[in-house]
Amino acid sequence: MASLGAQAVPRTDTPRAGVLRVTFEPVITTWEYEFTPQGRTPIGATLPATVFIRQEQRVTPLQLEFGITNRIAVGVKAPLVRVNSRQSYNFDSTGAVDSAGKALDSLLNDTTYGYGSLSPTPRNLHYFAGDMEVQAKYRLVDEPHYALSTTLLVRLPTGHQESPNALFDIPTGDHQTDVEIQAAGELLLLSRLWLNGSLRIVNQRPGTRAMRVGPQSQLLQPHATLATLDWDPGNYVAFDFAPMYRFSKFFGAGFTAGWYTKAEDHYRYRSRQDSIDVATNSGAAVAADVLDGGTAARRWRLGFALTYLSPEAEGALSFEQTVSATAEEAGTRIPAASVFRIVLRLTRWPF
Repeated sequence: MASLGAQAVPRTDTPRAGVLRVTFEPVITTWEYEFTPQGRTPIGATLPATVFIRQEQRVTPLQLEFGITNRIAVGVKAPLVRVNSRQSYNFDSTGAVDSAGKALDSLLNDTTYGYGSLSPTPRNLHYFAGDMEVQAKYRLVDEPHYALSTTLLVRLPTGHQESPNALFDIPTGDHQTDVEIQAAGELLLLSRLWLNGSLRIVNQRPGTRAMRVGPQSQLLQPHATLATLDWDPGNYVAFDFAPMYRFSKFFGAGFTAGWYTKAEDHYRYRSRQDSIDVATNSGAAVAADVLDGGTAARRWRLGFALTYLSPEAEGALSFEQTVSATAEEAGTRIPAASVFRIVLRLTRWPF
């Protein structure tokens, strides 16, 4: 099957035996609003003052795939992640921080909370490694008008989580192991309409996470409730559909639709002493599972994609926007994210 290169969803084809495929796929995600049980609201809307926050994460991964046979390939993906959280207070007519902003700043710097003033991410904290991936892919079906592949992927804990002491910090990864099964399919109709779809089922393995223990609905938690917890993140399922129209042998365009659902996380103290320490420091017993509520999520993204294929290289770009999300429990905050993706791919004999 002659694949339409650099599609907006994972492709079914693999590099031929002995061939190395190099993919460069930067992804820029930005958001200023969140979906909550109260609807779409600005980030930090529950704070006692008006603040302006814009989150940005740029993932720049380099992926290498090598064909073991004409149907089996192995690969590795190494992402470099740039994070930037732009934060500022509201200003009055004189250009100074308004009284509510000053009160919030004082609260954040109080020893009870110890978050520090809101400020953009420092330059020296912009770039970090993300969670690396290793995978094995098998092309099950390769017919003239349809194809199917399956992939086993392991995501490694090489990124870092957000800091519990920075109010709007951005993670570069989950820093725990994922086991993911992917299935991708392609169907060509009337030699022009290319139907591409992928299904991802992800088992997130337990790990640890430093958190301030309190309801997810409350952004401000006392520093005394800080603890390192056993963390069992909820598994998730994602489906992406990207029909594309082939205007020529080398160029196609279409829309994208992505659905994602994630189960609830579960938190536990690692020992009885950890629970006692939090109760002693904060003056009251706090159950770790109070963090569970608000961690389940469902969302839809819609967008468009363009793709181009030449004899020597492939390229594509896509833009997606979170258009709806189900945030039923108090504390649920799902980013109303815009996602811009570029794909550049080269295939070469390595020797």
